[in-house]
Amino acid sequence: MITHPAASLLSHGFDRTDLFLAVYCLVDDWMKQQFGSSNMPRKRRGPRAGEITDSEILTVILTGELCHVQRERAWLRQVRASYLHLFPALPEESRFCRRSQAVRHLFRPLRQAVLFWADVDCEPVRLFDSFPMPLCACYRIRQSSQPISGSAFGYNSSKRQYFFGLHPGLLVTGTGFIEDIVLAPGNCSDITLLSAYLDQCIDEGRDLSHQEWAMDKGFFSKPLKQEASRRTGVNLMARQRDYGLKEGEQPPFWQQMLDQLRKPIEGIISVLTECFGMEHLLVKTEWGIYRRAEAKITAFSIARYFNQVLNLEPMNIARYAV
Repeated sequence: MITHPAASLLSHGFDRTDLFLAVYCLVDDWMKQQFGSSNMPRKRRGPRAGEITDSEILTVILTGELCHVQRERAWLRQVRASYLHLFPALPEESRFCRRSQAVRHLFRPLRQAVLFWADVDCEPVRLFDSFPMPLCACYRIRQSSQPISGSAFGYNSSKRQYFFGLHPGLLVTGTGFIEDIVLAPGNCSDITLLSAYLDQCIDEGRDLSHQEWAMDKGFFSKPLKQEASRRTGVNLMARQRDYGLKEGEQPPFWQQMLDQLRKPIEGIISVLTECFGMEHLLVKTEWGIYRRAEAKITAFSIARYFNQVLNLEPMNIARYAV
C-alpha cells in the first residue's frame, strides 16, 4: 500500500479546510504524475496563469461529494463565501460548470490510481450489482422535460416498486473499493446490463482474466457465463433462484457462501443512496448525470483509501461530512 502524506491531516479532529487540503494534495500529486502539470493536456489553449487549475476543479467537486452536498450550485456559493482564500481564482458558476464537464473523464483514471495506492487493483474477486436511479416522480413524467436518453420505466423487485429513470450497475472490489459504474436504461434487465458492460470492457481492452465476479440471482445466465469465460476469461458466479426449494429448506452451501460474499456491495449501495444521494441526482443533462455519478463513486473510494491509511473503520464515510 502507498501511503499519501496528506492523509495525516485527517487523522484526528479536522475541519473542512483540512479536508480541502488533503484532497487537493492527493489530486494534484496524481495530476502532476500523469500529465506533469496541474492541468490536463488540451488541443486548444489551456488555463492561463492565474486561472483556476484542473486540480482545484476536481478538489472542489470531490470535497463537495465527501460533504454530501446535494446541489452543486449551493455548494459553489458556499465555497465562494467561506473558502475563497483557498481558491482565489474560483470562476463564476457558468465557467465552473464548463470546466467541470471538461474534467469529467479524469474521475475514472483517478479512481484506478486510488485502487493501486490501496493495493486492491489486482484482487481476483469483484462484486457486481445494480440499483434503481429515479430521475423524477412518476406523476411528473408528463410535465418533465429532462432530455436524458435511456430514461424509461423500470421495476425494482427488491423494493417492489416501479420507477422512471436509469438502472446503473456497480463494480466493486472484494475489499469494498468501487471500481466502475455503468449507466443503463431503466427497463434494462440485469443480464442485458452485464452483457453490455462486458462488451464495453472488451472494446476498452481491459484485462478481466482470472477475475471472479460474484452477483445476485438476477444475473444468472449459463450462456452468458460461457461466453464471458471464452471472450474475457472472467468467471461469473451468480446465485441461482430458489424455485426448487421447499418451505423451510436451506439453499446449497455454496449459494449461502456466495450470499455472504456479496454482502459488502449491498452496504456500499446503501451508503451511496442514503449519504451521497445517488438515487436522486439533481441534474438535468446526460453529462451532468455521468459526471456526478463518477464523482460520487470516486469520492467514496478516496474516503475508503483515507480510512485504510489511518487504520479506521472502512465504512465510516460520514466522518468526512464536516
